[in-house]
Amino acid sequence: MTGAGCPLRFAAALLLVPLAVEGQGAPTLPEWTPGTLEIHHLASGQGNATFFVLPDGSTMLVDAGAPTPPGQTPIAPPLHDPSLRTGAWIAQYVARHMPPGREPELDYGLITHFHADHMGFISVESPRSVHGDYRLAGITDVAETVPVRRVLDRGWPDYAYPTPVEHPSMANYRAFLEARRSDGALQVERFVAGRADQIRLLRDADAYPSFEVRNLHANGDVWTGRGDAVERIVPPLETVPEEDWPTENHSSLAFLLRYGDFSYYTGGDLQGVPPDGFPEWHDQETPIARAIGEPVDVVVINHHGSIEPANPYFLSTLRPRVHVVPAWSKTHPAPVVLKRLLNRRIYPDDRDIFVLSFRDETRAAIGGRAEQVASGRGHVVVRVAPGGGSYQVYVMDDRTESDTVLARHGPYASGR
Repeated sequence: MTGAGCPLRFAAALLLVPLAVEGQGAPTLPEWTPGTLEIHHLASGQGNATFFVLPDGSTMLVDAGAPTPPGQTPIAPPLHDPSLRTGAWIAQYVARHMPPGREPELDYGLITHFHADHMGFISVESPRSVHGDYRLAGITDVAETVPVRRVLDRGWPDYAYPTPVEHPSMANYRAFLEARRSDGALQVERFVAGRADQIRLLRDADAYPSFEVRNLHANGDVWTGRGDAVERIVPPLETVPEEDWPTENHSSLAFLLRYGDFSYYTGGDLQGVPPDGFPEWHDQETPIARAIGEPVDVVVINHHGSIEPANPYFLSTLRPRVHVVPAWSKTHPAPVVLKRLLNRRIYPDDRDIFVLSFRDETRAAIGGRAEQVASGRGHVVVRVAPGGGSYQVYVMDDRTESDTVLARHGPYASGR
């Protein structure tokens, strides 16, 4: 993609152009058309939420973070109207960006792991659903107004690995699944590493044969890169001290999306640099990168760019042209991670780094490197052209519901 003679070598340049006229001429995102792949990384300031419109119009939401319950002081202030619950705000965003003519609906809802900044935090102040005996936050709040047809997570149906997952938000999530399953509104299944048939095009798959989502990691199982085979990187738990057992972060779901020559990676809160004194198998990035074994166009940096992700092997193998850092608190991204992302000794190719919510205090602590990112605030939308040969990155205003485009980067050529 960045080699000599590539016709899209100018991709690092920032283009600011009107895309569609709205009101006083503010540029907005072009309307989705069949064959286009859109990946919306939402900058809520409250956790991860990524909305996909697949080439045939199938839709998916990966995570719906809402870590601050009503009435409590937020860990970090939301970037949207604070009077609106984050899950409800995500639902409104999804509804605005559905394929034309479609009622709001999610074909897939995927929860990478069971932390509040990925699934929602429930308290006694959280409002109750009208659909069942459960409360609204995160994914349950989204589903209140935008139906979710199929949920994929790491634990269904017993939620027992590595030990039973038991906390009020988890109990509420399970009550949501049972209520909506019993009324026929949704289906649930466990995400299985190695498979390439759990997330698929549901409306016109034959028209886009190059589209695939490969499950890379779940609960310590990693795809090997061969067929559907996986390897187990976590030793038998009876041989491991309990303090070293895998956590929610270590158990996160990861997948690789391919569309023509375009490729995209995301992996929840997986780690690549275990803290000092911890086992080497706490590094999930290295076996994942080994399985992929080739450059990936767009990489979502694991664990919000906190201190444990983006190890040199992972970066030098995937060599992303575009990094998306789903930062939301003042500890993201960690200075050492941003330093690695910018390091041309790890890999020499051009790269653009998009940080969803680069807090002022984080910028101040990092210093000059903070100025080297392509964007430090706003929704980041990756828009892939029909067939997957090229893509652009749009940065959209997160301060209002107008979806005004602040900047457009690209086009980038897919593949290398």
